[in-house]
Amino acid sequence: MKKGMALLLACICLPAWSLDWKLPVFTLKYEVAGGASEDPDDETLLPTTVRNTLSLRIKEEADPAAFGLTLRTSAKDFLQTSGDYAYLEAEHDGAVRIADIGKFGYTFGMKGTGHAPAGSDVLSEESLALKVGGTALLWLAKGTSLEGGLTGRFVLAEDPADALQAYGAAAGFASRLGDWLLGLRYRGEFRFPLGLAATTGDHVYNTGSVSVQWDPNR
Repeated sequence: MKKGMALLLACICLPAWSLDWKLPVFTLKYEVAGGASEDPDDETLLPTTVRNTLSLRIKEEADPAAFGLTLRTSAKDFLQTSGDYAYLEAEHDGAVRIADIGKFGYTFGMKGTGHAPAGSDVLSEESLALKVGGTALLWLAKGTSLEGGLTGRFVLAEDPADALQAYGAAAGFASRLGDWLLGLRYRGEFRFPLGLAATTGDHVYNTGSVSVQWDPNR
């Protein structure tokens, strides 16, 4: 029985071990951002916010697959008013390419956020967001592709009024005609309250774009 289980595990793991894995790529990034408001009395700009963000991304590739892990922490300080917050986020993504068909990917992650209530500098109000999504790109013909994606995000908060659910949809079409590449893209996000006590949500945001690219080198 044990030999049979060992053989089964070896057969399952064999395709993964047989892939030609490249060395992982590490990207460490630090970002600082600030904002200011104008003082109407002497017409000078006063610093109002400072945001510090540190992220680490690890990417591994083994043709035809690629995987990534992103860790990010960020804190935003409002220097003149309350409302400080900070978050810690982890996200994993992957994609696999299937010859003559297309490319399929997924992503899932979680994000914990702490908020400082009005009149306080202590982060005591917390929320947890869970995200999952999938993407697909299909090659319809040489130089022509159709892609789409769906994403779901669910925010659980200590204050039930802040709980929400958001769904994103994306679609794109690209076609090459000689040296010209035509692209059409759409992205929408739909937010709804999560739970009977929730008051946030009921928002829809849509984005559409058309692009034309001339590339005589291809």
